[in-house]
Amino acid sequence: MLDVQKIVIEHFVQELRDAYQQTYNLLEAEYGNICAWTGRLALENIANSDALYHNVEHTVLVTMVGQSILKGKQLLEGGVTPKDWMLYTIALLCHDIGYVKGICRADSGERMATGRNGETVSLPPAGTDAALQPYHVDRSKLFVRERFANSALTEGDVNTICDYIEMTRFPIPDNEFHRNTAGFRGLARAADFIGQLGDPKYLRKIPALFYEFEETGANAIFGYKAPGDLREGYDEFYWKVVSGKIQEALRYLRVTTEGKLWIANLHSHVFDSEHNKRLL
Repeated sequence: MLDVQKIVIEHFVQELRDAYQQTYNLLEAEYGNICAWTGRLALENIANSDALYHNVEHTVLVTMVGQSILKGKQLLEGGVTPKDWMLYTIALLCHDIGYVKGICRADSGERMATGRNGETVSLPPAGTDAALQPYHVDRSKLFVRERFANSALTEGDVNTICDYIEMTRFPIPDNEFHRNTAGFRGLARAADFIGQLGDPKYLRKIPALFYEFEETGANAIFGYKAPGDLREGYDEFYWKVVSGKIQEALRYLRVTTEGKLWIANLHSHVFDSEHNKRLL
C-alpha cells in the first residue's frame, strides 16, 4: 500500500538534513542530526492527529519557510550559529504538536494536559484534536520540556525553544514579550504566519480551518458564519494583523529564490482577496 504520509515525512527529514548541511557543511554536524531526529519525532506524532487544518503539511510548510528565513538572514547578515538554527528549527517543528492527543505524559483517556500548572481538561468524546486549540501552545511547550529534559540540550536551550513557540500564540497577547518582532522570537511567529498565509493552497484549505474554529467557538468570536467569510477577510487580516509582524522576515526572504516564491504566494493571495472584493 502506498503510504503518502510516510513518503512526505521521509522526504522532509532529508530536506532538514540537506538544509543544515548546505548552510554549515560539517560544522557541528550533530545539530543537523538533532533537527532531522526532531522532524521525524514531531511529524510522526502529528500524523496521528485528526485536526482538519493543523496537520503534517502545515508543520512542514511553516518549517520550510522558517529555514528560508534563516538562510536569507545568514546570507545577508551572518551570525546565525548552528545552535541558533537548531533551536529555531525545533521550535517550528513542535509549535503545533500540542494539538495531538496523547503526546503529554498527563494525557489519559479523554483528559488532556493543558500545559498550565499540571492541570488537565476533559474533552468532548466526539471532538477532534482541534478542541485542544485553547491549550495547544502550552501543550507544545510542555511536550518540548518533557521530551528534551534529559537530552543533549541544556535547560537554557529548552527555555529558548519554548519562548519561540510562545511567540506563535494567537490571538497575539498585548504585552511587551509578544510585541517583539525582531530576533529569532519574532522570526518564529513570522514563519508561522507566512507558512500558513503563503501556502499556495491556503485559500482552498480555508474550509478546514473554518471547521476547526467552529469546534472551539472561535467563529462566533470572530464573526465568521461560513468559510467564505475567512476567505473574504484575508486581505484585511493580512494588512491589520500580519503585515507589521513579518517585515523583518520578508527582508530575509527576498535574499533567496525560495524566499521570493513565498513572498509571491503571499502577495498573490492578498491581490486575489482584494480583487474579488472589487468585483462584488
